[in-house]
Amino acid sequence: MQVSTSIVIMDLFTPITPIEKQHKYFVYMTESGTCQPEIEVLQNWADGFIDRNGKFVKEFQTNFNSNFWELYLFACFKELGSKVDTSHETPDFLVSSQYGDFVAEAAIASHPEGFRPEWEKNDFSNFKKPSQKEILRLSVIRLEHSISKKFKKYRSHYSKLSHVKNKPFVICATPFDQPFFFTQDSLAIVKVLYGYEGVISDTDSNGNIRIIGDSYKYQAQKKPGFDVHLGLFTNPKMKEVSAIVFNNRATFSKLRALAKGDSKCQIVFGGFRKIDSENEIGISPFFEQRPDYKETLLDGLHILLNPFAENPLDTRIFENREIAIHNYDKETGEYISYLPHNFLLQRICYTISSEHEFQEFKQYINKQYKELEPEQWKEGELKEFGGSSGYVRKNHMAHYKGWTIVVSLDLIDDDWGSIALKKLCYSVVEFTKENSKGKYKSLLLNDFRSTKEEAFGAMKKKIDEFKVLS
Repeated sequence: MQVSTSIVIMDLFTPITPIEKQHKYFVYMTESGTCQPEIEVLQNWADGFIDRNGKFVKEFQTNFNSNFWELYLFACFKELGSKVDTSHETPDFLVSSQYGDFVAEAAIASHPEGFRPEWEKNDFSNFKKPSQKEILRLSVIRLEHSISKKFKKYRSHYSKLSHVKNKPFVICATPFDQPFFFTQDSLAIVKVLYGYEGVISDTDSNGNIRIIGDSYKYQAQKKPGFDVHLGLFTNPKMKEVSAIVFNNRATFSKLRALAKGDSKCQIVFGGFRKIDSENEIGISPFFEQRPDYKETLLDGLHILLNPFAENPLDTRIFENREIAIHNYDKETGEYISYLPHNFLLQRICYTISSEHEFQEFKQYINKQYKELEPEQWKEGELKEFGGSSGYVRKNHMAHYKGWTIVVSLDLIDDDWGSIALKKLCYSVVEFTKENSKGKYKSLLLNDFRSTKEEAFGAMKKKIDEFKVLS
């Protein structure tokens, strides 16, 4: 159904909801007296946006993040030279470009009930920041949930709409699931879609780091006994979804970076960009103050393609821009990524806070929130991880009597070997890193076996014998 409505410039910032129901960010933008340049950026994003149900402004003032993300996406599609139709009731966008049409649906990963919301954060020493491992684990779980929810909605409803049929369907997902969510970069979404964890490396006797392979992991533990399945784009099960649009840099700091004119507070940006030029390859750090710092609307944007899509997305609209493009080779089972020169890998914005703001935030510090339970594997259960390292493929892992066992296929002789470490690890990357330190006892299977089950059984027997001897 298409909503008949005229384009009216939305007044986002005149309060229409009681202040006790207003989102923290909306209150800050309207009452701090320091955000007029950012307000102008956001109003520019909204230029031409159709409030199809008359609820957008109210939801923006009370929910903020989901509506902020919609406005950002709308601005991006316009920036890419597309015509954007927001008049249909669902999905959110019908995008028309010289390379064809596609439909796009916005989705955010928010915090689970009882967990600390993303806006309750600070940099003070008495606030316990989770480890990067736990930040990634929660974001993986929440992004998978958000994407799967939209996928089910497509199958049950969107796919039956006349303006959707036979067009690529794109889910535009971003995380607002926890404090410091912005530190995950694209690591979580790549895990969700392709199961890719990262490179496997070790350190030689001279302290030099060597990359010796890569690792995949196809599950994340939500709680003991319940795994979330990953690698959504490594098989045809989600073929109706053509791609994911993602940008972990599309936050309030994006407004700060794009805002012009004088600011009433001191604003500093720090982060990293990828360097890939004729003369240099690597990562370049930056630390600049506004107004010297420069960032574009599209900086930090990722397009993650589904190689099994029944309606593939034409990527030409995204090429030769500040956009990373990700894919998966379904023949080799390898994750592929292209990040252009000067791509924005990470950016953090620092705003010099007043004493009043500091005191306001302190009230949140001692609130009790839920956290993910520690990961706990079923004893003796062999989990498939994938990945490769030289001639080694098809990694599997298990926990057994306080040890981590890795079982892998050797491609030279097509047989299975195994190594164990007296420490509980939860990925091949972690296992390799901990094993290279030499701090923990390790065992190596002396001969290879014809099946992974035989190699696994032999290693368990070796651990049992080692425990008896020790």
